[in-house]
Amino acid sequence: MSARVGVNLLWLVPGVVGGSEESTLASLRAMHDLAPTDLSIELFALDELRDAHPDVVAALPTTTLRLPGRLKPLRVASEATWLSAKARGLDLVHHAGGTAPPLRTAPYVLTVHDLQPLEATATHGAVKRAYLRAVLPRSVRRARAVVVPSGFVRTGVVERFGVEPALVHVVPHGVQTWPAAPADEVRGRYGITGPVVLYPAITYPHKNHAVLVEAFGRIAAEHPAAQLVLTGGAGSAEEALVAQVARLGISDRVVRTGRIPRADLGALYGLADVVAVPSRYEGFGLPAVEAMAFGAPLVAARATALPEVVGDAGELVDPDDVDGWAATLGRLLGDRAERQRLAAGARERAERFTWPSNAKALLDVYRAALR
Repeated sequence: MSARVGVNLLWLVPGVVGGSEESTLASLRAMHDLAPTDLSIELFALDELRDAHPDVVAALPTTTLRLPGRLKPLRVASEATWLSAKARGLDLVHHAGGTAPPLRTAPYVLTVHDLQPLEATATHGAVKRAYLRAVLPRSVRRARAVVVPSGFVRTGVVERFGVEPALVHVVPHGVQTWPAAPADEVRGRYGITGPVVLYPAITYPHKNHAVLVEAFGRIAAEHPAAQLVLTGGAGSAEEALVAQVARLGISDRVVRTGRIPRADLGALYGLADVVAVPSRYEGFGLPAVEAMAFGAPLVAARATALPEVVGDAGELVDPDDVDGWAATLGRLLGDRAERQRLAAGARERAERFTWPSNAKALLDVYRAALR
């Protein structure tokens, strides 16, 4: 008889929770494809998941709760009431959103995506920080196993919460390319005419757009046709970024696309001369790995999980070294052979990050926790 494993997705509000939505669902799809005979995977989610991801709901047994995702206090309460009642009879629950409810009826595995709310407080509100400071330590210490996406996060979890290192498992995210829109159409759609330095990120402070824009401003005259293309929505650093671009006098060289279709992003990865990821904090760094998968020359910050993920397949620069960013970007824009070398290494590096390997590792964590 197979063991019943329930996956708590009540935290997953479609279109709101960011990259963890896509990574969690990609992992579940891969687990279904592996079809383990010793484990039966069941999902517990908001009703909204049926509309946003019908393929996942069709693939795995899913019990949903009719509750608006925007009502976070009710979502949290439902984990301790509705979910606890549903979990009776399960052998294991995977709380995939970073915390576990105080009332539980089954042992559990916990995923911690990163510790940014505790380590980089400027990027989160006071209420969320206080909540996580109260709930996260207990959630980690009571788990049978903790899953993290990188060694960087693993070290933080072990050191901050004092848990046994053997209980914290590194399960890297997978990555895969997807069909891209025609490059010429994308260039025309966004007014891109020259060589491209691409950074796909919402304008949150920790994404560190300011250093990249300052560096680009220093090399703009040296590379008069190059454009800095910034995709992603507006975050709390948006106003400061707009003012900085205007102050540097490079408004005609910086392309702001806002949120774009996934096919357009794939095209931009493919046509980018350089992808820059200067972020000061990444628990994994999915944009960097996506860039590598598309064969884009990559420059990333030498910070948090990025060096571990990028390895020697990209250039690494201190996130606050404006001179270093300017020199590296300028050198790569002028050296096609070096860009080609980096692109080849990037594709090879990205091949180690697959969703089947992610799912297999996660299933092994379940088996270890059940033992």
